[in-house]
Amino acid sequence: MGFFMWWSLSAVLSALVIVIDMRRLGASRVGLGGGFWVAASVALGPLAVLAYLFKRPAARRQLVEAVWRLIGDDSHPVSMRLARLDALHRSGIVGPAIYRTCLRELRQGMNVNSSKEEQGK
Repeated sequence: MGFFMWWSLSAVLSALVIVIDMRRLGASRVGLGGGFWVAASVALGPLAVLAYLFKRPAARRQLVEAVWRLIGDDSHPVSMRLARLDALHRSGIVGPAIYRTCLRELRQGMNVNSSKEEQGK
């Protein structure tokens, strides 16, 4: 009885952590959908978290790449790309973690460009 109780508790916590992390990323799927991760957590318990952590980096990279395709490349002004990124975040298309990652990279790009302009003066 004690083992079943611990297994059930770990399964519920595993499913909860996975679903919260998927929402934080703004992903509807990380290899599997949220419902399937819950089912995997019930069946595999804490081992489902290991499978999720194995799939997560690839899903995160794909999300960041998709955002960069949507907001544009260096041929667009940084202000326009920032506005597009903000619009995607406000509409809920981009999750907070991916938004912060892309925003940080955009701001670093602004600092690099401004330092190049200062050197040219």
